Amino acid sequence: MNDTAAPQPRSYPEQQETDLLDLLGILRRRKGLIALGLFMGVAAAVLYYVLTPPTFRAEMEILVGQKSGDLVKGANSSSSVEGVDTEEDVLSTHIQLLTSRRILKAAIEKHDLDEIRSVVEAVESDDNETPLTYILDNLAVTKGGDGVARDAHTLKATYDDPSPSDCALILRAIFDEYKNYLDDHFAGTSTQAVELLTQLSEETAQEVRDAERKLAEHLAGSQVMWDGEKTRNIHKERLEKIEDDLHELTEQEAESASRLKVISDFLASKDASEITDVDRFSLLSEKEVNRLKLMIEMTRGDVASEAFQADQPIRQATAQAEYDEYLTLVMKEKKLREKFSDGHPQIVSLREQIEMMRKFIDNNSSKIQARDAQERITPAEMLQTYVGLLKNDVMGLQRQRQVLQTRSEQELKLAKQLEQAEVQAESMRRDLERRQAIFDDTQSTLKELNFVRDYAGFSTDVIGDAESQERPAWPLPLIVLALGVFAGGLLGLGMGLLADLMDTTFVDPDDVQKTLGAPVLAHVPRFDPIKRKRKDPPFEIDSSIRVYHQPRTPAAEVFRVLRTGLLVEARKNGHQVIQVTSPLPGDGKSTTSVNLAMAFAQTGKRTLIVDADLRKPRVARLLHLTGESGFSEALQDLCDPTDVVQSTVNDNLFAVSAGAIPANPSELLQSYRFSQLINVWRDKFDFIIVDTPTVLAVSDAAVVSEEMDNVLLAVRIIKNGRKAAIRATDILQRSGSEVGAIIVNGYQSKDKSYGYTGGYDADAYGYGYGESHKAYYGDKAPSRNLQSVS
Repeated sequence: MNDTAAPQPRSYPEQQETDLLDLLGILRRRKGLIALGLFMGVAAAVLYYVLTPPTFRAEMEILVGQKSGDLVKGANSSSSVEGVDTEEDVLSTHIQLLTSRRILKAAIEKHDLDEIRSVVEAVESDDNETPLTYILDNLAVTKGGDGVARDAHTLKATYDDPSPSDCALILRAIFDEYKNYLDDHFAGTSTQAVELLTQLSEETAQEVRDAERKLAEHLAGSQVMWDGEKTRNIHKERLEKIEDDLHELTEQEAESASRLKVISDFLASKDASEITDVDRFSLLSEKEVNRLKLMIEMTRGDVASEAFQADQPIRQATAQAEYDEYLTLVMKEKKLREKFSDGHPQIVSLREQIEMMRKFIDNNSSKIQARDAQERITPAEMLQTYVGLLKNDVMGLQRQRQVLQTRSEQELKLAKQLEQAEVQAESMRRDLERRQAIFDDTQSTLKELNFVRDYAGFSTDVIGDAESQERPAWPLPLIVLALGVFAGGLLGLGMGLLADLMDTTFVDPDDVQKTLGAPVLAHVPRFDPIKRKRKDPPFEIDSSIRVYHQPRTPAAEVFRVLRTGLLVEARKNGHQVIQVTSPLPGDGKSTTSVNLAMAFAQTGKRTLIVDADLRKPRVARLLHLTGESGFSEALQDLCDPTDVVQSTVNDNLFAVSAGAIPANPSELLQSYRFSQLINVWRDKFDFIIVDTPTVLAVSDAAVVSEEMDNVLLAVRIIKNGRKAAIRATDILQRSGSEVGAIIVNGYQSKDKSYGYTGGYDADAYGYGYGESHKAYYGDKAPSRNLQSVS
């Protein structure tokens, strides 16, 4: 049984998309169809050029720009007029305007375009044609220039007409109406805009004057202050200052009251006899002690004692420090006067301290110079004195707070009275500013619009006028010919592709290998039988056995190459029994089998060729075998296997003819006797070549392949197509065999009496028989009865 490796997946025709892209191969194979397509394209181009009446073209180039682009405030290259962008949108708008029915109707009416001969002829030849539709169909407008000037801000208008003078006339008329429309439209728009802005300016000026008068009257009738930029409420400002003073005064009062509470609670908690001088002094800070000392010394005249004189240098230094403190108080008063009024509580309190300090300094100075100080004050007197001082401070601060609160209530009441007037004045001021801004903008715009009124809108300058052309614009011979060649090439290529797609013939051996998934070991060229002269002796074997008759020819060399490949395969996988078959009759399988067997024999290998085609055998005729017994008799066990083996012209080549044609060849080939015969001959020969019927004609080849080591499939490119070869390969695979190699056979057999038609069922991988297949089973059955072997 064939034990070759499974072939690669095949590519069916509907899957071979890459084959359709083999344009070079198609051009080579279908050059006739492509040439026909080119001829038809050129013929059509010539016919079109001869039959098409000439058409002339008038061209006009228009430069489109915005006149006010650099003059209007804020204008630039991308500014807009009436919502139209002056870049791409402007050109698109002008194209639409130039081809609009309004412009065309005006041109037809004012320039009598409907009376031009070419227009009249077109309208008369077509009932559905009107002058407007005819002109519109032949008018074309594009934007930009040519080449590097493709982004130019220009329009190119063209008009085609059979008459060169008429096309130029019609195009100029259309442009004149287009330009008149632009001039009238933008001139009217500018005049209307100036009138509206002038009226708006006068109304806005009157509103500004009214707003100024109302604001002045309101300020004169109220107590609201005006500093030139905004309103001021003086009572609100005073109220803010009083609130600041109250806050500071409250903090001082709280501080004095807390100190008084601490000292009073301490004195009340203990008996006077239990309080020591240290306890009393611990209640006072250094600042408080200095303040008490100053006040007590001011109330006593103790400046003449010896102790005072002894402390005189210290007292002088103290006096200097007190003078420095006096100066500090004076500077502080000066700074407060810059911030507050003279009646401010802090300023009043500071002035009292300054006055007391000044008197103290004067008195202390006289005491230091006149006499010694009296005896020192005791700690008890000092503490008692400071308690009284704190009480006086608290009472004074409370009275000051009451005064400030009264003033705050008064200022609050007055500030609220002015608040409504202030809000109204501020609203009137903002309204005045808004109206003034509107008036200023209106005046500025009006001045600029008056300045550029004559330059508003778009400029449409003709940089290339429409002129009558002497040479027609269409048809152009070179362009028509190029289009014809191009269309004809496409047509020819399309016909080539279609023919190549519908053709089921193999293109080349590579195509066979890709499609069937098996290697192509040989490509046998087409050759004719050798002709024998009458005086020459008859051939020992058929002249188609080129390996024997002409061993040095290319055809014989091909079979030797095939032999070499099979020898390598045999050494590698032990293939000894080789089946040769083909998809359909006429593929040259029998000739290939005998040539291959002869090639093996020429190497010294004992080779046996078995004609297993029990329907239309050819091996005996090719090798000129004699004898009546053959393969069919051996299968029926009517003779010994060695008796049917015959010698040939080569000492190493032996053959077994088909013998008598049996009535049941498929059953004989499927019997156990067939396997026995093959095994018997395996031991006696190096190679066995088995020639079998075609795969698609009968089932014999599929039955025999089960006992083969290798299967060779002979395919004729010229005759057979992909479909037959693919079906033959699938049949062998269903029987458990694989095609080991392919032989591409170019030999065209002239023997028309073979008997196969190659018919088979296209919808299932079965076997079918044509009319000539009846020769295997019908009226031509052998006259000699053969024993059937099951």
